[in-house]
Amino acid sequence: MKKLLKKKFEIFDKKIPTRNYFIVLVVSILVIILSLYLRTFYLTYKNNKLNTSVFLDQKVKQINSKDADFALTETGDVLLYVSYTGNDEIYSNEKKMYSVLEKKDLLDDFIYWNVADYGDNTDYLVTLKEKYPNIKDQITNAPLLIYIKDGEAQEAMSSELKYINYKVLEKMIEKYGIE
Repeated sequence: MKKLLKKKFEIFDKKIPTRNYFIVLVVSILVIILSLYLRTFYLTYKNNKLNTSVFLDQKVKQINSKDADFALTETGDVLLYVSYTGNDEIYSNEKKMYSVLEKKDLLDDFIYWNVADYGDNTDYLVTLKEKYPNIKDQITNAPLLIYIKDGEAQEAMSSELKYINYKVLEKMIEKYGIE
């Protein structure tokens, strides 16, 4: 019995070489560095995704902030979507809005205006209110959806929640029979 116990304890008495400790330390450091790199990569990807509108990558007409005055005078029957980037809720709703527009084949009748360049400056609101005085009370803040028929604004919808729900787009399409 003593021999058996002695043999079991000999297994635990083996010395682990210093080299093994060194290997464990190096592998641990590499795992930590890799984890930090992957986290940074993910955060950068997520930030870039949020700062790019769904409509920028797609086949949707766009208005440049510098040319907004001129571009707004040249519109016929369109839905004008005024928004900014960098918000997760806006990004997810834009994806849903895009799918609604795609299903109803309205991508040619949709214009996107990214006002992220303005920051807290509300000059774009002044431009919209001057161009469409009949709905200036409805033009409050971005994101904003405006239905324009024959160059005249019919209605503007914005939200105090800081994003336009895709259902608002569906209601506007249904209300005005936009095809």
